[in-house]
Amino acid sequence: MRIPSLIIIFFLLLSCIISPALSSSKPDWIEGKSRKYSPELYLTGVGYGDDRKAAEDSALAAIARIFQAEIHSKTSELEKYTQTDVKGKTHSSRDIQIDQITSVATNKALEDITITEVWDDESENRTYALAVMDRRHAMVSIREKITAIDSDIAVMQQKSVTVSDKIERARTIRAILKSLLDREVYNTDLRIINPSGTGIEPPTTLFAVKQQLQAILSNEIHIGVQLEGPHNKDVRSSIIEGLTKEGFSVEEKGDLEKLDVLVRGIVSFENADLPQWKFVRWDITIDLVNQTNGKVFGSFTRHGREGHLNFREAEDKAVKALQKDIVNELSQQLVSFIYGGD
Repeated sequence: MRIPSLIIIFFLLLSCIISPALSSSKPDWIEGKSRKYSPELYLTGVGYGDDRKAAEDSALAAIARIFQAEIHSKTSELEKYTQTDVKGKTHSSRDIQIDQITSVATNKALEDITITEVWDDESENRTYALAVMDRRHAMVSIREKITAIDSDIAVMQQKSVTVSDKIERARTIRAILKSLLDREVYNTDLRIINPSGTGIEPPTTLFAVKQQLQAILSNEIHIGVQLEGPHNKDVRSSIIEGLTKEGFSVEEKGDLEKLDVLVRGIVSFENADLPQWKFVRWDITIDLVNQTNGKVFGSFTRHGREGHLNFREAEDKAVKALQKDIVNELSQQLVSFIYGGD
């Protein structure tokens, strides 16, 4: 009777010895809590996969998601600053792509991540990896980027005050807006990395700069329309009306010396008589001219056909169709020129 009791006691003692050994073989970071990498000093991400590469990629993605979640939450807020409101009308600005900005900024932040631990779980045939970002090192890197942007903004702000050319001033202010967008994304990364959750105050606000830009587009940059060909007065009035509705400052008299941009074109109408219907074919060629240097910075041609029971009504429809077709293209090219350059 004593032998079985001794055997039982032996196995109980053995299990007590083996259990801690087995449990200690699994690293503490697997569960997301590491004594070596405290959350106050490090951002960590745990990943796993069928092999080492898959595990490391998964760990890197775990940290990337922390940044992406915060960036995506700000995307809609930032996107409103990539559009320009001219007297209440919104124009998309193709030169600023939020997805590209956030992707670049996040990728820069992820450059400071290293894989510090890898563990193979043979019982589950799975590999684990630990990705680590040193908060202090990453904060220094991002602060340097923000400081560099702030220096560029200061130079551009000075230029926007001293430059006399209105187009150049609009482009400079637009560049400030873009730099502030870049800066805000980096600042968002900084707030994630900084244990205090704080960033660096900007030298100016996105709202203030956007207001400056809108004021120039709405009040200072003057556009004229000059057309040749049949019905040129009707077509010109139609284009002026359309651009004015889009929020641009269009000069009715078209004094060339006062203009910053001249919309110059040739319009033609051709009647086509078909049984019971009267058709008007229209064609227009537009050049956009920078009045400062006389250079053509944009051009396009449009054509179409409108029909009615009589030529007069067909011509009226043609003028309206022409306005609708070309005003949007004109607006896009004007905004692109003002922001982008010749």
